[in-house]
Amino acid sequence: MLSAAAGIFLALVAVGAFLALRFQPVARDYFISTLQKRYRSEVALGSLRISLFPAVHATGDNLVLRLNGRHDAPPLVQIRRFTLDAGFVSFFRNPRHIGRLRLEGLQIHLPPRHNASAPETSSQASQSGASHLSAPTADPTDATTADFVLDEVITDGTTLEVTPADPAKNPLVFEIQRLNLHTVGIGQPMTFDAELSNPKPPGLIHCVGQFGPWNTAHPVDTAISGQYTFRDADLSVFKGISGTLSSDGRFTGQLGRMEVEGTTDTPDFALTIGGHPVSLHTDFQATVDGTNGNTVLHPVRARLGHSEFDVTGSVDRSAAERRKTISLHARTTAARLEDFLRLSVKGPKPPMTGGIRFDTTVKVPPGDTQVIERLELDGTFGLSGVKFTSDDVQGKIAGLSHRAHGDPTDHDPDVKADFQGSFHLRNGQLGLPDLQFTLPGANVSLRGSYVLKSGAIDLEGTAKLEATVSQMTTGFKSKLLRPFDPLFRRDGAGTVLPIAIGGTRGEPSFRLDIGRVLRRD
Repeated sequence: MLSAAAGIFLALVAVGAFLALRFQPVARDYFISTLQKRYRSEVALGSLRISLFPAVHATGDNLVLRLNGRHDAPPLVQIRRFTLDAGFVSFFRNPRHIGRLRLEGLQIHLPPRHNASAPETSSQASQSGASHLSAPTADPTDATTADFVLDEVITDGTTLEVTPADPAKNPLVFEIQRLNLHTVGIGQPMTFDAELSNPKPPGLIHCVGQFGPWNTAHPVDTAISGQYTFRDADLSVFKGISGTLSSDGRFTGQLGRMEVEGTTDTPDFALTIGGHPVSLHTDFQATVDGTNGNTVLHPVRARLGHSEFDVTGSVDRSAAERRKTISLHARTTAARLEDFLRLSVKGPKPPMTGGIRFDTTVKVPPGDTQVIERLELDGTFGLSGVKFTSDDVQGKIAGLSHRAHGDPTDHDPDVKADFQGSFHLRNGQLGLPDLQFTLPGANVSLRGSYVLKSGAIDLEGTAKLEATVSQMTTGFKSKLLRPFDPLFRRDGAGTVLPIAIGGTRGEPSFRLDIGRVLRRD
């Protein structure tokens, strides 16, 4: 009896040893061929170690998947090390369920949509130190029938690189700090929870949503949807601006093209040229090309301080550019001038208050200089009910208005002005070719320039006043000037004066160019 039992035991040991020796290579071949079918890729694998009892456990390293067997592009997937765990029964039933897959050193390279060349030969694809099989030539839809389901995937330290269709452009790279995926059913999208670092502006993005099913033929067309939060984005990495941005929103579409909508809040948005922080909030909709990061902004509603305006446009990069160009169209019909001046003017308070309307194109080309030096504007504007915050400047404006009315003894400072015209901004200098400045009793036409950094003003033009020259003063001076009234009377106005405005925004200087009047006559 004992000898029979010993014989049976030895036989079982022999069978177990034989199965163990034979199972490893069979399992390896099955593992590789299944990945081939699932992801339509040539598969290279370093080591693979599998145990079956008491549950299925496998570890492997140096796993590489090349879409369509291509070696003229980065691999679709590279994994430094992986660990697989599954229940014995669930692993051997159909479909096979893998309970948990942990990936280390995961790198994903998504090719552009047109990247679908024929695979190379096995000899071209050979790699030292790793076994491999060429990608199958079967219909790609066969991949959806691969008989295994990943219940949970956990990765830490993943790099996602999206290759643009234009080879002259740099790939878009995302560093994903944490990524967890869960299966809801075979052939269905996986739910995910991810945290990734945004490179510029730096900040942490947290996303939850659904991903898949995997599009084998064109990975960038794999469906994705979900919600995100973006926190503590430091805008000071862009020269010339500062602030801490937060954003919340949702997205849907494909990896290569997503529709995004959400909000942003920057409570301390500022331009270094001005230094005064102003709250900035936006409600936006955008289309994002995941292959290069190019973004098309659909109508964006923005609020700067107490002022609202609409923005459309794009943020993209041409083949000749390494960085993106911002091209926008901004428009508002009822905003506050002081909100915008706080951004661009130094000092304890903005130099003017009033209403503002504008319609302008905005372009910020790439470069290393401050944003304000690269900013290009072309448009029209209007200012209404403007008052100057400097008592001295407001007093001069009020005095001009009273004299223009023919009432030089009036000292009421509560005079408001209106401005309108077109403008062009280049290299920090604002060109004003047709500035109209209107206040009670006077209409002033000016042309010239204004330098944003220094505040230097260089304007000249003509002032048309209701009163004659003699009516703008009193007593003996009025009588003395009366013979000169006809000399300055023009175009239905009591007085037409050539004027020039210089100085700075804080201390403007006004002067009359009487010589131009005499030369004209």
